Amino acid sequence: MARSPRVARRSKGTAVVTALLIVVLATTVVSGLFVRENVTVRSVENRLALAQTRWIERAALDWAKVILRADARSGVVDHLGEPWAVPIAETRLDETVTAGARIGDASGTAMLAGQMIDAQSRLNVNGMVQGGQPVPEQVAAFRKLLGLLGLPESLADAVLARVRASQPRTLDGKVILPTDLPLLRLADLMTIAGFDAVAIEKLAAFAIALPKPTPVNVNTAPAEVIAAVVPELDLTGARRFVARRERTFFRQLGDASALLEGQPVLPPSLLSVGSGYFIVRGVIRFDRVEATSETLLERSIDRVDIVWQQRY
Repeated sequence: MARSPRVARRSKGTAVVTALLIVVLATTVVSGLFVRENVTVRSVENRLALAQTRWIERAALDWAKVILRADARSGVVDHLGEPWAVPIAETRLDETVTAGARIGDASGTAMLAGQMIDAQSRLNVNGMVQGGQPVPEQVAAFRKLLGLLGLPESLADAVLARVRASQPRTLDGKVILPTDLPLLRLADLMTIAGFDAVAIEKLAAFAIALPKPTPVNVNTAPAEVIAAVVPELDLTGARRFVARRERTFFRQLGDASALLEGQPVLPPSLLSVGSGYFIVRGVIRFDRVEATSETLLERSIDRVDIVWQQRY
């Protein structure tokens, strides 16, 4: 029996709709595959770029170690006129540094910027306790620094208790083991009641947590730190001293004392003219990846070691 024209038109319309649905479905599937492929490619490219920035970061740290070792051979004095103290402005790296690596045709060149900072230009909070016992001069210096920065001086007692708890000490002939973790970075002060992000930010340029007790380098310390470690000195006098220091540096503490008002005696337990700890800060940009890192280096007589590294 022949189909009526009406039924034939309906069947034809159904076939067209079905074909359109198949085309839409196929287009959706193919588009999804393309999107997934694009995401995968971008992910791989980002991983490659990140790996390349890590190699550049490692090369920059190796360069910093070479500079510090060369500086150590020139003498024990460290000051702001030496090569290690010269910051590196944002610099384009050629393909010899990146080993010719290119993520794609649109890849940009690698960029590097960095700076090396004398970690002993800051007051070491871990120096407040030595051999399990408080060091009154160091505690007084930290207390004065807090006051100069507009922070409660009572915070010094809280930090002292925290540092004491992180070190073994002897009581009545018995060794008492630490009851708390050591302070590794200044941000660890956030675990102490009374400290917040604002207080840490105020302290960041003037205090630090180093693994060993260290004196402050009189050649590199800012005025606030100089005023804190010299009891007889106020902040105004310390700023005048730092202004005079811009034209010279000191090979021994006696030379620095001669430029200080009143010529106070500078104890070697609190001050020095050299340093053993340095912070390397760097920013690396390669393709779509930007990596920022901060590394603490310890320099001994014949080697430079990484103490810790933090990436942002």
